[in-house]
Amino acid sequence: MNKAQTMINRHSPQYYYRWCRRSRCCDSYFILALVITLLFTKNFCDAFNSHQSGRPHPTTIRHASASRKQHPKLAGQVAMEEISSIRMKEAQLVEKLLLDALNKIKKMKRNKDSVLPPSKLFPHVRQCNAALATFGDSGDFTRALRLFTQMRKSASLFYMIPQERFSPLEHHHSLSSIDLIPVPPKPTLVTYSTLMSRAISLRKPRVALRLWRLLQTQPNFFTNVISRKRRDGRNANTDTSSYMDPSTLHKLEKEDAAIVPDVIFCNTLMNAYAKMGDYKAAKAILNSMLGKKGVPTHEGIPKVKPTAVTYNTLADACKVAGELGAALDVPELMISQSEETGDTTLLPDLRTYTTLISTVARKSIDNQEKRDIRSGGEKDPDMAFALLNRMKHEGIVPNGVTYSALIDVCRRCNRVDMALNGLRTMLKQKAKANLASKDTTKRPIYHHKPLQNEAGAWTAAINACGKAGRTDTAIRLFRTMQKVGVKPSSWTCACLSDCLLKSSPIRIKELEEVLQYMKGAGLVPSEVMYTSLMGVALELSQKGTRITKDGLQVQLIDNLSIDSEDTTTAAIFLFKQLMRSLLMQTEKEDMMLKVFLVFQEMKNVGMLPDVAVYNSLLRACAVTGNIERAQSVLRRMKMDGIVPNRGTLKEAVTLAQNARRSEFALSVWETLSVKKTAEAVPLKPEVAVEMISDLMIRYASDLQQTSNHDERIVIHREMMKLYQGFMSKLEEFELHDASEEIAQNLAFLLAALKAAVSCEFHSEAIEEKTRSRELACEIVGFEIFQTEHHTDIDRAGKKAIQLATNWLYAFEVS
Repeated sequence: MNKAQTMINRHSPQYYYRWCRRSRCCDSYFILALVITLLFTKNFCDAFNSHQSGRPHPTTIRHASASRKQHPKLAGQVAMEEISSIRMKEAQLVEKLLLDALNKIKKMKRNKDSVLPPSKLFPHVRQCNAALATFGDSGDFTRALRLFTQMRKSASLFYMIPQERFSPLEHHHSLSSIDLIPVPPKPTLVTYSTLMSRAISLRKPRVALRLWRLLQTQPNFFTNVISRKRRDGRNANTDTSSYMDPSTLHKLEKEDAAIVPDVIFCNTLMNAYAKMGDYKAAKAILNSMLGKKGVPTHEGIPKVKPTAVTYNTLADACKVAGELGAALDVPELMISQSEETGDTTLLPDLRTYTTLISTVARKSIDNQEKRDIRSGGEKDPDMAFALLNRMKHEGIVPNGVTYSALIDVCRRCNRVDMALNGLRTMLKQKAKANLASKDTTKRPIYHHKPLQNEAGAWTAAINACGKAGRTDTAIRLFRTMQKVGVKPSSWTCACLSDCLLKSSPIRIKELEEVLQYMKGAGLVPSEVMYTSLMGVALELSQKGTRITKDGLQVQLIDNLSIDSEDTTTAAIFLFKQLMRSLLMQTEKEDMMLKVFLVFQEMKNVGMLPDVAVYNSLLRACAVTGNIERAQSVLRRMKMDGIVPNRGTLKEAVTLAQNARRSEFALSVWETLSVKKTAEAVPLKPEVAVEMISDLMIRYASDLQQTSNHDERIVIHREMMKLYQGFMSKLEEFELHDASEEIAQNLAFLLAALKAAVSCEFHSEAIEEKTRSRELACEIVGFEIFQTEHHTDIDRAGKKAIQLATNWLYAFEVS
């Protein structure tokens, strides 16, 4: 036994098994079971501890490191997806545990004679708050509200049941990663703050305000606690107003478990008003936080020390309302409060001035209200440049967001000359920073490091030129920004595309350049760009006719200056490029719906799709693995007289891998091999062998990514079916060149051989075992396995060759 314990510390599970078989002792299998149990327990405890501590498991770290090495550009995105997946699973577990506990409480309330067994039922309120944040961040705010309702309902029902009906709590173990407690999770200030912030991020500020009003009605809200104390006569000196000493509020939190809004909650509530443009309510919250009297205040807000975020949120409220005069007071308030408290963090910062610049030349959301005189000048961007100079004078360095706001102000004022001047100012700042750097090598402007979000400034300049009709300038800006190292975003391409589509005549060549860039950069067209391209393509296909489609908001062009003979070509080009751009979307179902919608619009207006359009449809089916829709596409191709090409077979191979239907790829290849017309040139043997072999290699790659026995059997059978179908087609069509090519393809034959050997070993049906053994003997009979000794074959491949060779010799002897 000591020897076994030593091996446990030094060797792998495979070594334990081999040692037990060699020892042939009576307890060998017991030792094997013990070792595996210990290893499983260790891995489970490590995973459990990693969930509790919030640190990833070491295995996850190794996989993440390998992923970063293979895909450095996608490392951050993959890591975030893994973290989001873990958080979502934990949130779903919290939801299930709370729902089960609530059902038990309801059942106990209905049956008055029942007694709840001693156990911890409820997840902790901190984990419930984390689940609320996870659901809200994923966009499922309704689910978050449902969980919040369950929290309130469980707390309400729990305290309505007499405590005598609950059995004494015993020591309770939980195998889940959620800490269970004996009392329900009662919503706290963090609960309301989490829900309100997610509602605001999802553009539902009114829901956030309803949650605020709900919080004010809770019995443990601090104003209600104070009122209750006064009624009971316990604290006759307690003031019911919001202007209370912070020490008194802290005492209420500790002794009475009162909910007292903190600075984070106040900022969240102010942000809700800011999104609605209610700058007066936001200013009232600030007055309450400062404890001012004689000015408008907000009910339920105690005296809390504001932060720079508070003042910046107030400035944002003024921006949404279009009140520049009120926004200009914010820096003065920040400076005054900083001098009063000695807190330098309250001084105006980059965000403050960026928000102020963005407020210039905005229209008021309330046209009936009398505006501040400083809010005028809707056609004058001088105030924006004055604010830019002021922030520079105070030592604040503008970034790309600041210049984007400045250029956008010039666009609203119809001053494209000043917009370009703002862009030049940004470039001069970059050059000046290069000269002032410690680097002795003075680099030209094309090699300067881009500012933060500099692409936004270039996009704003392109948009300003496009709105002013200066299409050539917008195109030059698009090309120049790539030279200076700034990558255009999808919004940049959308602004330039809109400019090109609205120019007269439509700039098809430049539009192709933009769409090709998007394809190379992996950018997906936005909804606005999608509808714009669709609308122009429809207008080109039916020139002179205005079209309205249900469910598709299309902005059409009134005047098109394209020759009639070029109109059809331009329309087909737009349809093709739009379909190819949509194929890069991550939402698969939404992508396929839009691609087929574009195709349907082409058919409706009488356009004749070519093979490239049908290949795009097949690509959409391949990404989603929809074999039925792909088969209908092939039938439509046959009805329209479209002959498949090499691209069609490529998409068929991808679909066959995703759907695991090898016969689909073989049917497409058969069509290409049989057709011998002027339009369809048969594929060369090496091309056909290459693509079918690629499908076989993809199946082999899928085997390495799964350990499920049933799934591996399905893949092995599909590999055998692919081999048999391909070889039978070669023999049927007498494609001797392709047969010679496949006889020299070691990867294809070896993958099929390992699949046949595996099926023979794992299959339970006698007929399948016999077919698999015969197929293995057929494959191993190829000359490539008899005459050459390959050193690059793995251990499994060598074992499969040896077994098949033994079977072949046994057949020959018999």
